[in-house]
Amino acid sequence: METINYGIDLGTTNSLIAKFENGRVTIFKNPIGQKETLASVVAFRKDRILVGDKAREYITKDPTNVFGSFKRKMGTDSKYYVVNIDDNVTPVTLSAYILKELKTFLHNGEKPLAAVITIPASFDTMQSNATQKAGLEAGFQTVYLLQEPIAASLAYFNHSKVEDKSGYWLVYDLGGGTFDVALVKIEQTDMQVVDHEGNNFLGGVDFDAAIVEQLLVPQIIEKTGLDNLKEEITASGSYEKLFYILLHKAEEAKKELSSQEIADVEFSMEMPNGDLEDVLLTISREQFNQIISDKIELTIQLMQQMLDRNNLLTTQIQQVILVGGSTFIPYVREKLANTLSIPVNTDADPTSAVAEGAAFYAGNKYFQPVEEKTNEELSEVTIDALLDGIETKDPSVDLDIQLSYMKATQEEEEMLLVKVTGVVDGYQYRLVRDDGGFDTGFMPLKTKFTEFLPLLPQVQNIFSFKLYTAVGEELVDFSQSLTIAQGQYVIQGQPLPKDICIEVDDRENNTTKLELIFERN
Repeated sequence: METINYGIDLGTTNSLIAKFENGRVTIFKNPIGQKETLASVVAFRKDRILVGDKAREYITKDPTNVFGSFKRKMGTDSKYYVVNIDDNVTPVTLSAYILKELKTFLHNGEKPLAAVITIPASFDTMQSNATQKAGLEAGFQTVYLLQEPIAASLAYFNHSKVEDKSGYWLVYDLGGGTFDVALVKIEQTDMQVVDHEGNNFLGGVDFDAAIVEQLLVPQIIEKTGLDNLKEEITASGSYEKLFYILLHKAEEAKKELSSQEIADVEFSMEMPNGDLEDVLLTISREQFNQIISDKIELTIQLMQQMLDRNNLLTTQIQQVILVGGSTFIPYVREKLANTLSIPVNTDADPTSAVAEGAAFYAGNKYFQPVEEKTNEELSEVTIDALLDGIETKDPSVDLDIQLSYMKATQEEEEMLLVKVTGVVDGYQYRLVRDDGGFDTGFMPLKTKFTEFLPLLPQVQNIFSFKLYTAVGEELVDFSQSLTIAQGQYVIQGQPLPKDICIEVDDRENNTTKLELIFERN
C-alpha cells in the first residue's frame, strides 16, 4: 500500500495540482510561464491539441475548435463537435486532457498512479462518476473524489494561526463555474462538515456573460448601429467569433475591476461590409456590481437556508472563510460582511486552497498500485534474473511489511498498524523517533501489531522502522521512514450530497416506493 499524496483541483475555468510531502503541501507550477494555474480549456488544431493558456488564446482565431467550461456538462450525454478532427468529444475526454497536462507540471520526475480530485459538493452520482472516469482516462490507476468545500476547510484550518478554532464556521467557495458553501464544526481536535449547499451553474463565467450581454453589447450597438447584434452575438450566431472575443475581454475587465474603478475594453470587430473597426468601451465597478448583485444575493440565500435547517443564527458563526477566484471581487466581500454581520476571513489563498486541501487529504489516503510492464520489460527482468540472480532484497527473507498510519493529526500520539506477510519467527523490529525521544527497543516481530507513537507538538515527527535478525543483524532492505505532522486536521469522511434509498415494490398499488437508508449529509 502507498499513500496517494497528489491532490488536483479540476476547476471549471482553472485547474491546479499539489503534493503532500513531509507534512507540507507543494503547489506545482507550469514549466511554461511558471503559473500555478492551468486554464481548463482545450483547443483542437488540425495538427495538434492545445491545452491551457495557449488554448484560451487560440479562441480568438478559431472559436469553433476551442472548448471550455465543460465541467458543467460532466455526467450528461453532451458532446462537442470538433470541426478540425470531424469528430465528437465528451466532457470526460476534455477533462482527461486537462489532467494529463497537469502531470507535466511535476518537476520531480514522478508519474503518479493515484490522485484525489475535487468536485463541487452538489455534484450528483453521475457527475461524480464522470469525474472519476476522466481521472482513469488520464492514466491514474486509482481516483478518490473530495468535495471542494472540505478541501478548502482542510487548507485553511491547517494553516490558521487562530488558537481557539472551536465552534461553527462557514466556507464560502465561489469559483469560476460553481458555488459551494459548507458548514464546518470544530470541536477540540475534530473537524466535521455538518452541512453544505451549492449551485453548479453559478460562478465567474456567468459574471463574464453578464458583462457581455448587459454592458458591452448595448455600447457596441450604440456605437455601430448594428441593431441585430443582440440576437446574433451568441455561441452559434453570425457574430460567433466576436462573442468569444468579448467573453475573453470581459474576464480581463472583471479582474481589473477588482483593483480599479474603471476598466477599458478594446478590440477590433468586422463590420457587415468587411471592414475592421477598432472599438473602445468603458465599464465601471459600479455597473459591474449592479449586474452581479442578484447572483451574490442568491449565494447568501443558500447560506441562510443552510443555517435555518441547522437551527443556527449568524451570531453563532465564528467567521466566513472565502475561497474561489470570484471572491477576489470587492463587492462579494462587502455584501457578505454587510448582510450576514459575520467576520469575513480572507486569509486562505482563494486560488490554491482547494488543491492544497486535496493534497492534505491525499497524504492520508492509501492505494494499492498495480505494476504495469510491457512484454519487453518483462523479458528483460526474466533474463537479468536468470543471468545475474540480482534481487532487490535478501532472497532468504520472505517477508512483506506494510505500515498504516495517519500522516497528519491533531492528537498527541498516533497509532501505527503493522501487517506482516510471511514467517516472522526469528526476526525483531525497532521503532525510533529521530530526536531519540522514543525508542521501542528490540521487539519480536508478529504478523499483526500496533504501536502508539508519541508526537512532538506542531512539528514533523520522523520515525524509523528497522528489521533485525535474532542476533541483531540489521536487514536494511526492510527499513522504512515515517513522517507524521502533529497539529494538522484530517477528515475521515464527507457528507452525502443526496439521500440514499432503496426502491421497494408496492404490489398493492402496482407501483414502487423509496425507503430511506442514509439521509443527506
